[in-house]
Amino acid sequence: MNPNLKNPSPPEAVRWLQEIAQAVSLREGVEGVARALWTVYASKIPSTREWSRQLHIPVPVLAALRRELEKRDILTPGEGLRLSPAGAKRLEEWFGRHEPVSQTCPACQGRGRILPPEAYPLLEEFRDFCVRRPAVDVTLDQSHATPETGIRKALYLLENGLLGQSLFFAGDDDFISLACWLARKRFLPDPNQWKPIQVIDIDPRYLDVISELSEGAIQVQVQDVREDWPAEWKDNFHVALTDPAYTENAIAVFSARCHHVLRRGGILLLSMPLPDGSSLAGIESNWLGMGWAIREILPRFNEYEGASIHAHQSCLFICEKVFDLPPEKSLPLRYTPFYTGDIRPPGADYECALCEFIISVGPGREFNTIQALKEAGCPECGYTSFRRRGSEKSAAGEAGNPDGA
Repeated sequence: MNPNLKNPSPPEAVRWLQEIAQAVSLREGVEGVARALWTVYASKIPSTREWSRQLHIPVPVLAALRRELEKRDILTPGEGLRLSPAGAKRLEEWFGRHEPVSQTCPACQGRGRILPPEAYPLLEEFRDFCVRRPAVDVTLDQSHATPETGIRKALYLLENGLLGQSLFFAGDDDFISLACWLARKRFLPDPNQWKPIQVIDIDPRYLDVISELSEGAIQVQVQDVREDWPAEWKDNFHVALTDPAYTENAIAVFSARCHHVLRRGGILLLSMPLPDGSSLAGIESNWLGMGWAIREILPRFNEYEGASIHAHQSCLFICEKVFDLPPEKSLPLRYTPFYTGDIRPPGADYECALCEFIISVGPGREFNTIQALKEAGCPECGYTSFRRRGSEKSAAGEAGNPDGA
């Protein structure tokens, strides 16, 4: 909903919103602040994380917005997002009185799907596989998806008649390929109907475990998407799945490589948070230029153990390869910046959640990443949970998120 700010006078309201948007560097501008305020006014928001999920704005940005609104006596400091008396009065003047209404399903939390009981044994088996996932490498923007997410993707392919088709995974630190392999054994009992599963990744640790757990049934190869790909992969697969680094360049490169390997009419399942309008327009423009058509966007489909900057979730974009371009008209790919650390070099100060000792984390420091700090523990007391100074986040589950130091 785009709130209509009628009272007080529009110029005054817009100036006030502009001040806030500029104070927190909100890319969505005045409309973004208005949507954020409406969300707090119209419904009970238990946390900044849930606020992020509803608005598709990163948690750190909303944490900054929250602090700004607290300074302006719109929100009350403390747990949850609560309007101050002055804030409630001002927003009622702007938005008018209303009766709260929600269409969000309480069972699936707006995801539109739940795991059926017949998938529970499959989930438990996959959980055992996920325990074998190597530790994330935050410099590669790795962040493990929950086991439930892996099974959801496998079941989506099954529902759409794609599970037995040839599957290509451009990166798989989530072990989704193994979820699909297990689902094939459970729901497609004739192995003669299975087409190949190919996984490529820049990190050989994951490939080694995938090959071992699948007993060699899944083909693996170390491959950097920024390098040229084998010619024999071209137009050779029915479905491609990827969860790239969340930069425009990386999304374009991963999408282009998946386009290369898919046949015409092939389906791409690409996971990423819903970005701001300007960034999304750039990504969609690249996709259209490559020959992709967006068929479906599934919100909140993916959940993560890390990726706290995006409230531990992302959307699933379903695209179809509708045409090929001749080489001379192909979209030029850019490789710098590629990972999120290339844009915003990781580094921050963290505070031990137990003894409040301050540790500086980042390149050239004692601990390169928050993951390394967690593994070593606090130098003072050995505790393994940390708060990033200047934000609300705790590093207890932060390893592997794209903003992580």
